[in-house]
Amino acid sequence: MKKALTLCLMLLSGIAVFAADIIGNWQGLIPVGDKKLRLVFHINKSANGFSGTFDSPDQNAFGINCNNTSVINDSLLITIEAIKGGFKGKWNGADEIKGVFFQGAHNTDMTLSRITTTETPKPATVNRPQTPKPPFKYDQEEVEYDNADKTVHYGATLTKPRNLKSFPTVIIISGSGSQDRDGTLFGHKLYAVLADYLTNQGIGVLRVDDRGMGKSSLGGDPKLLTSADFSKDVETSFNYLLSRTDLDKKKIGLIGHSEGGIIAPMVAARRKDIAFIILWAGPVEGGLQTNVEQNEHSLLHAGVDSLSAKAFSKLHSAVLSHFADTKKEDLDNMVSLQFASWKKNLSKETIAALYVKDNSVVGREVHSIYHSLYDLAWMRFFITYNPSQDLAKVTCPVLAINGTKDTQVDAKKNLAIIRSVLTRSGNTHFQVTPLASLNHLFQTAQTGELAEYATIEETISPLALSLIAGWIKDEIK
Repeated sequence: MKKALTLCLMLLSGIAVFAADIIGNWQGLIPVGDKKLRLVFHINKSANGFSGTFDSPDQNAFGINCNNTSVINDSLLITIEAIKGGFKGKWNGADEIKGVFFQGAHNTDMTLSRITTTETPKPATVNRPQTPKPPFKYDQEEVEYDNADKTVHYGATLTKPRNLKSFPTVIIISGSGSQDRDGTLFGHKLYAVLADYLTNQGIGVLRVDDRGMGKSSLGGDPKLLTSADFSKDVETSFNYLLSRTDLDKKKIGLIGHSEGGIIAPMVAARRKDIAFIILWAGPVEGGLQTNVEQNEHSLLHAGVDSLSAKAFSKLHSAVLSHFADTKKEDLDNMVSLQFASWKKNLSKETIAALYVKDNSVVGREVHSIYHSLYDLAWMRFFITYNPSQDLAKVTCPVLAINGTKDTQVDAKKNLAIIRSVLTRSGNTHFQVTPLASLNHLFQTAQTGELAEYATIEETISPLALSLIAGWIKDEIK
């Protein structure tokens, strides 16, 4: 039985170095319903080693940063955190890499073939009317700075209102994966649009290249980086703004998108000089539950019945809940025990729907599923970290917003948790607001699915922009 896969790729992760012969352009096809979706990988070499970019031409998504790929002998592994998936295959040493594309709990055969530059698909013209264009009515400055021990160098853009002596300033914290300072995605420049609007409303904005992007250095082994490391990057940016004489040091805050929505409270919990934080679709229920929900949604979207999808969620949740107390050498045994206990209670219908076999589920070897998650330091931290503990320590004003059509971070559940945590902790300066019909990026959406992001001309809803700016100006006088 074939299942349709919905694909919308945002970023590419992995872990090591390619042989030089693998440099070039590689294309594969993924079945989506009765159609084929093209995926293109561009492998390059720089002073820092091998790197790449990724295209999904049929979604008009080009130039997505690729990093952390792994080649061991003839084996290629690429992981894609944004869609909880990736590609693994065997390279023939020439023009073909045969393997499997996996997303959530599904997989499908895919062969990558080398293509020439002239054969490589080119971007179609897209209309992004909100993308900022000069001349600007505010001051814009390209800035660079280092962390305290000089191990990471950062590149950023600071926009400041013109002719104002005192104004609030906000640092934008990006979502998961490597992103440039503009938040470039499917032709949208998410954070540039936000910065442009806020600065025109009298609010300064610092938007920063993530590690390994733009003018920011990688600063160490990316395999070892977690949200805790990224919170230190944010603190470095905050300290940089404090060092400037043209900004009001008592009016500097944070706005965190997606993963950034749990990093902002992490920073504010230890830095009481942060004036305010804004949580934009922050997964405060924790990575375990968020990952379980995203996988269940993927199964449902692929046509698996709800009972079977929920059955897989029970296994997935049970295994992930042991990540915090399981050593690497004990992982296989733990997974086997959880899988055996789970399998014996399944109906024949669920076994068929999820392709459950002796040591596999939904077509994948069960141990490989959880090794791929456990081996990523970022994912292991995300799954085991409890954001509510830091959120409870936040005493500054908080705005929490989420789109009701967000299919990546459940608005109802997460906003309810934020309200409950802040109420119990005694924070009296917070606002929790669901935004009707908006997706994870705050676009006005029909379905909220990832595949829709590229088809929507709107980058950020004007209603969302107005709410953010208005709240900052009301709270920070």
